[in-house]
This record gives sequence, C-alpha cells and structure tokens, in this order.
Amino acid sequence: MATSAPAAPTPSRRGRLGLVAIGLLAAVCAGGWAIIMANAGRQPGIAKQTITYSVLSDSAVQIKYSISKGKSDEVRCVVDAFDTDFAIVGKREIIVPSGTKTITRTDLLATSKRATGARVESCHKV
Repeated sequence: MATSAPAAPTPSRRGRLGLVAIGLLAAVCAGGWAIIMANAGRQPGIAKQTITYSVLSDSAVQIKYSISKGKSDEVRCVVDAFDTDFAIVGKREIIVPSGTKTITRTDLLATSKRATGARVESCHKV
C-alpha cells in the first residue's frame, strides 16, 4: 500500500482577510504619515506665494507676491533675493496687519550684488 504525502494546508479565508486588514491598516498609516510630513514646518492658516520676480539691475530686484492668512492674525514675513549660490543678497521684513485676509504686493528689493531669484522666504504669526 502506497502512502501519499499529506497535502499542504491551504490558507483559510479568515487568514486572507487578516492579511488584507493588516495591508489596509499599513496603507492608511503610510498615507497619514505622508500628509504629516508634507505639512511639517508649515504655519497653519498662512499661505505664501511668489508670483513673479524680475532682476532689474545688479542692485535691485522687483518681486510680486501674495500672502493669505486668518483675518484676525497679524503676520510677519521675510521677502528675500538670492544669488547663484543661494546666498541672500537682499532682504525685507513685512508685516501683514490684522483685519486683512489676503494681500498682493509688488516690492523693490535693494541687493548687494546681482540676484538670480527672489521669494517669500517665511511667514509666521506675530
């Protein structure tokens, strides 16, 4: 009489559902972590955007930007210009007063040497 080897156990339906549940939980956790990392370091409720900049000369840059925030918040922002090595060659601090929700401004920045770009570098509540 020949004996056959026992058949390998097949995964049960309950085992597969457990693996699916673990996979979904891992995906949700990864998505949550991605959202947290994308927003790390940002000030909630403050949105800053550089619209355009134009290098006018070796000593001046014009920058147009907008800042949106809560209407009751007073916000201090730094607008700067930088050179090819990203060294700051011009800088101005501006204050957006409370009572204003969004501003769009054009400023002229004096620079110590020719700039290659300009930006709204940072904003925070006062």
